[in-house]
Formats: sequence, structure tokens, C-alpha cells
Amino acid sequence: MSQFTETTQVGLFARLKNAIKGIGLGISFIGIAVYFLFWNEGNAVRTARALAEGANQVVSVDHRVIDPQNEDRLLHISGPLALEVPLADVALGMVASAQTVRLERKVEQFAWIEDKQTKTETKLGGGQEKTTRYTYRQDWTDAPASGAEFRVPEGHMNPPMPIASKVIRQPEGTIGAFTVDDEISDLGGSTPMLLDAQQAEDVARSLSLEQPAKLVAGRVVFGADVTAPQLGDIRVSYHASEIEKASVVGVQRGDTLLPYTAQNGRKVYLVEEGLRTADEMFQTAVSNNTFKTWMLRIGLLVLLFLGFKALFGVVDVIASILPFLGWITASVTSLISVALTLVVGGTTIAIAWVYFRPVLALLIIAVALAGAAASAYWLRKSAPETPETP
Repeated sequence: MSQFTETTQVGLFARLKNAIKGIGLGISFIGIAVYFLFWNEGNAVRTARALAEGANQVVSVDHRVIDPQNEDRLLHISGPLALEVPLADVALGMVASAQTVRLERKVEQFAWIEDKQTKTETKLGGGQEKTTRYTYRQDWTDAPASGAEFRVPEGHMNPPMPIASKVIRQPEGTIGAFTVDDEISDLGGSTPMLLDAQQAEDVARSLSLEQPAKLVAGRVVFGADVTAPQLGDIRVSYHASEIEKASVVGVQRGDTLLPYTAQNGRKVYLVEEGLRTADEMFQTAVSNNTFKTWMLRIGLLVLLFLGFKALFGVVDVIASILPFLGWITASVTSLISVALTLVVGGTTIAIAWVYFRPVLALLIIAVALAGAAASAYWLRKSAPETPETP
């Protein structure tokens, strides 16, 4: 392990210049956040409506028989999953089991890794001192940098990888008489494959590296000493996702189930591991839609906050001429940015609800007004009466 420390000075005027540039970036952040907050609500509504439409039309059928009368109908099937050809990593001669829908090759190198830590201290007068500590260590990684982009490349260059990691997916499968597409490859959790001696030999022969190969805990390790790896040593391992049974909701076209196009143009195609009913699959899809909507809401509100915070960048920099005042000002502008985020973000979402969900929005407004009226009435009734002046 080695370290390198670098200290740089940033003057007040350079910080002011960057803060002024940040105003434009902040405005862009605000515009993007507002636009996509509005879009996100519409996207959630359109997806929910498409799922509701599909749930009302889906018909569960026997996966073993294709009925021509169901052509172009939205069907639900559930049963054993069959794969025509086992997945194989041709480059290294690895063949997975018959039920593997996804095969992940992981190639790691014992390489130099750069860690960076930066500490910023504001000085009297508004300038800043930035101290960056670069630490270089050797460890296993599946994405080694070449070393040329390191702050100190000398002595920290990594040899090229002989082969990269890769994910191999099943193109399609069958459930009874029906063919389903490659979305089945996203199912299941990946579990480690413990390679045997023959498989390890196939991998070693395919790579033909100079280092000797050894089978260690189900992985192939290329190096002189597996207990003390050296720079450039390689290890190869595999993970697999195996599916025995699956459930699918899609439109029948011949012997294939394809995505269903709702009236609003949204496509519905549901695939899950195991034997699941149509109701369970649509409930899961609705929950996923809600989760994604909330995750995007939170991410966009954070972007909105950063945009407002950038608008106050000049104020924060000027106030930092006196470090204690800069800390107070930064806290105040952060609170103001939070308030503006809640107001602007909440208003955008509310407008989107009125636009995309007018009935529900009006119902919420009516309930809120009724609650406010009831609270006002209760407060008026519970207030002590003022005695009359004689």
C-alpha cells in the first residue's frame, strides 16, 4: 500500500466564479426536476390504467394446449419451464445446467486500486484549502483500471485483462405448448456455481495463461501462490440462475405470448418465477409501479433541492469570508432550499394529480376542505365565550 497527498488552494474569486456558473446549472436542475416530476405522475397513472385494463381482460388457460379461439387474447399461463438448449459460455467451454436462464461469468484480477479522500477547509477571507489523499492498494476486482488515469500512475499500472466478465441469457423458453421471450432471463436469484476439476481444466485450457491454474473453492485461480496473490493474477467464477417453473401474462399470437398493448399505448407483459395466479401477478405489477414511482419522486426531489441550493451558492461563498458566518448561512440556505423543494415539488405533483387524476384529486381536496371546516367549527365551539360588557 502507498499514499500520496495533494493540497490545492481555491481563492474567493475562483469560488465566486464557480458559484455564478452553478446558478445556470441550478436552473437546469430545477427545470429537469419539475418536468420529470410531472411526467412521473402521468407515467404512473398510465401504467396503472394499463394494468387495470389487463387485469379485467386476462384469462387463465391450460399451458399444455393452444386454443386458436384465444388468438389475440390476453392469457395467463403457469407451469414447468423448458429450455431448448442449455446455456454455455463458449469462450471458456462452460456449460450450465438445463434449467439455467442466466449464466454470469465473473473474471477478477488482483490489481492496483486507487482510493481517494478529499477534505475541504474554508479559510478566513473565503478561500478554501482542499487536501486529497490518494491511497493505492492491491485487491481483487472485476473492473480494474489501467492505471493511466490514476493520480500517480507510476508504479501502479495494471496489466490488461485476458477476458472480461459477461452475462449470458436464454433467448426464450417454453411453458407447455407456449413460447415465452427472453424476459425469463431476468428471473431468479444468482447462486454461485462450484466448478469441478474437469470444468476448471476446460477454463484453464481455454484461457491459456502463463500462470498455473488451481481449483480453489469452486473457482479457477491463475497464480503461483493462491494464498499470496500477485499483481496480474486472475480468478474466474460463475453464478447461475435456475428456474423450474414460471408464470406469464401475455397476448397469444400463434404459439407465442407477446406483450399486450393497452388502449393508452402501454404494454403489459408479466413474467414471474414459480406458479402464480393472474391476480397475484397483477398485484405484484401494481406494487412495482408504486415503488418505482416513489423512487423517482424521491430522486427528483433531491435533484430539485440541489438546484435550489445552487442558486444560493454565491450567498454561501460571500458569507464564508468569515468561516463561522459561512456555516450559519449555508445551514439557512439549505433550510430554505428544503422549503422551496417541498413547495415547488409538492405543487408540481398536485397539479399533475389534478391533470392526470382529476376525480381523485378533487376528492382529496374535498376531504381536506371538509376537515378544515370541521376543525374550524370545533375550535369555535370549544372556545370560551367572552362575557358581555354591561
